[in-house]
Amino acid sequence: MAIGGNDAESAICAVCLEIYRDPKFLPCHHTFCAQCITDVANRHTGGTFPCPSCREPTSLPQGGVAALQANFYIKKQSENSEEMCKLHTKRELEFYCVRCQEAICINCKMTKHEQHQTDDLHTAIQQKHKELLTDKSRLQKAEEHLRESLKTTRAEQQAVLDKKAAVEKNIRDRHAVMVAAADKFRDEALDSLRSVSTDIDIGIDQILKQQEGDLEKCLDIQRQVERACNSGRASDVITVVQEMKTGRGSEQAIKKLTPQGLDTVYRPVLSFKVTGNVILQTTRDFMGTVTKMEMEVAAPEVRVVKRFPCGQEADIEVFSLCHDDEDPPVVRVSFERRQLKEDAPGELYSEDGQYKQTSVYVGKVSQKRYAKGKDMSLTSQADCVDTFCKSLSTAHFILENDLSGEAEVDIARVITTNPFKTERKRYVTVNVGAHRAFDVDDTEQFFVVVEEPQLPDVWRKVKLYRRPGAHAISTYSPPAHLPCCQPSDVCFYRLGGQHVLLVTDEENDAIHVVDVSGGCLRFVRYLAPGCPWLIQPTAITVDVSARLWLACRGGTIICMEPVDK
Repeated sequence: MAIGGNDAESAICAVCLEIYRDPKFLPCHHTFCAQCITDVANRHTGGTFPCPSCREPTSLPQGGVAALQANFYIKKQSENSEEMCKLHTKRELEFYCVRCQEAICINCKMTKHEQHQTDDLHTAIQQKHKELLTDKSRLQKAEEHLRESLKTTRAEQQAVLDKKAAVEKNIRDRHAVMVAAADKFRDEALDSLRSVSTDIDIGIDQILKQQEGDLEKCLDIQRQVERACNSGRASDVITVVQEMKTGRGSEQAIKKLTPQGLDTVYRPVLSFKVTGNVILQTTRDFMGTVTKMEMEVAAPEVRVVKRFPCGQEADIEVFSLCHDDEDPPVVRVSFERRQLKEDAPGELYSEDGQYKQTSVYVGKVSQKRYAKGKDMSLTSQADCVDTFCKSLSTAHFILENDLSGEAEVDIARVITTNPFKTERKRYVTVNVGAHRAFDVDDTEQFFVVVEEPQLPDVWRKVKLYRRPGAHAISTYSPPAHLPCCQPSDVCFYRLGGQHVLLVTDEENDAIHVVDVSGGCLRFVRYLAPGCPWLIQPTAITVDVSARLWLACRGGTIICMEPVDK
């Protein structure tokens, strides 16, 4: 205990919580009972021990604890620490009134507190110090919880700011798409205007040339008649008269020159299918409106245990990841360059986020997940994409999509340590379009596919299949309170003793827990709602220890483990 301060506090040792017995003064200006310091020093070696209050290292003198400086002020204070009664100033406080909860003297006990239960003051104070120690521990735990809550709330505040930036970018990107589309459609409309106008002009030019030629013939005949009228030669008059009766001046010939008018006229007009209000509404629908999504924070089923950034490039999106139980374990990550829309080399990381090397193969999920009209497969087949999605004891499930709207699910028996050199066996053919993700449950009965949207749809669809059916038996419908949902990956998982499907929703920063019992996909709740680091999740997988590994846009990798209940 430091010198000075409240006298009641100064008389109490911070270790034993009793009145000092042989107080010793440490170089850090804290004082303790000699026996208390001896007990602390005996638990350490090397002739040094930490101060019980400030943890500053203290060296024992050659004479040991006995050679430490005595705190004469505390010692004198302890010797003269008797407190006097305020009512009976010449009487010492000796008793503690349990009913009135105050220190009293012998006179008080015999008079005012005669019928009250009393205890020895020294014993009562020792008990009160123990109670204070318990209260102190309780307050420290409350402080820890408050600090943790404050940390979580601040993280949530940052998550809101991050999400705000992501939504703002989404709005600006959509605006850019509309501007680019409007510019494109404007140019196309202007091109069509020029084409249509040119076609009309050509038709009109042909008519004008015909009419101008006829007019010139008519004028030429008039000039010939005029000359004959003014001529005094009989031969000229007779020739012209004959021309007017049977030649080009005849009634039949002139009638052919007489304009009959245009049978059809053409005008370039703008043809469109919707009115201005519909265009505005459609534009507003595409741009979207910002709403406040509410997710109730329930008791955690999983907790974040690891978090690290990945990716050697800034403009990447984690397409898939898997955890390999090597020695030591590694996390394999595959990327796509967002702006270029092309696959980037995969990378390997330790569980603590240390970059190890570039990856060619990825174990559970292949790097090639989009079929883009070129050689995208691991088997060098054009317009085909293979996805290794579920690694069981001796097999890999493979979904092979040939862009025809029909996909084949194979089961490949591994015959070498390289999972891409396998012996395949046809499993089932399903009607699946271009897909983003795929997973098979542990029973090998169900598999689920995240399909890429086909126009006019703009949202991905999660579809459930059951062996050996070729058609989906259920399509996932997100909660009604969500204005939109953009599934990015799926993972079968055992949660709370039940088999469920986890669906990452990158639009709403959420993981949907989906019931698959009875062959119907039904929303149950959110997993880890309010997790501040769960921003636009793009990939999810599970390792053999039942830990979930997630990837978020921008390259943040999160590891979650189940909470024991």
